[in-house]
Amino acid sequence: MCGKVQSDRFVLVSEQGCSLVRVEWQPGLDVTAEDAERLLDRLQELSPDECPPMLAYLNGMASLNRDAFRTFASRLNVRALALVGPSGVDRLIASFFLDVHGPRYPTRHFEETAEARQWLLQPSL
Repeated sequence: MCGKVQSDRFVLVSEQGCSLVRVEWQPGLDVTAEDAERLLDRLQELSPDECPPMLAYLNGMASLNRDAFRTFASRLNVRALALVGPSGVDRLIASFFLDVHGPRYPTRHFEETAEARQWLLQPSL
């Protein structure tokens, strides 16, 4: 099912004919384990039989707690994850996620959306 799911903490949208999922977190959030679980549930509703690549806008996210990092690293059902955010905190969050939590899918940080989309949509991912 393609479409859009909105909560008070994030927006989740299918794009590119449902071949890409985009999540935009509300600016300045402290993301909790409950937020992570909610996102996983909404992703399952939006793409029940798919494992799409995900474009995630961090939007100046303040932090993610340890359990949220673990949930995303071990249970997020995506083919690849592009984390987009230009700030130093965005880079720090992405680096910590990659280096400490080692997600089971390819993950990269980008400052710009165009490069992130290009990476996600390449056939080799």
